[in-house]
Amino acid sequence: MSTSRKPLTFDVNRSPRTTAESKQEKGQRQQVGARVTTASYRQLKARAALQGVTVQTLVEQAITEFLTNHPD
Repeated sequence: MSTSRKPLTFDVNRSPRTTAESKQEKGQRQQVGARVTTASYRQLKARAALQGVTVQTLVEQAITEFLTNHPD
């Protein structure tokens, strides 16, 4: 018994996003760089994994929160 199956396909433009990533503003992005301690980066990466988001998402959230709380 052989049944014909459709080949698997993957469309990167339709891949699911996390809730936080789907709320991001669309538009231009600017790359920034920073040096942090290895321990801080590991904590950040672990926290991102636990929340199911990327490190980039957490950094963007931190920047947004900082700018909101320090409008000067």
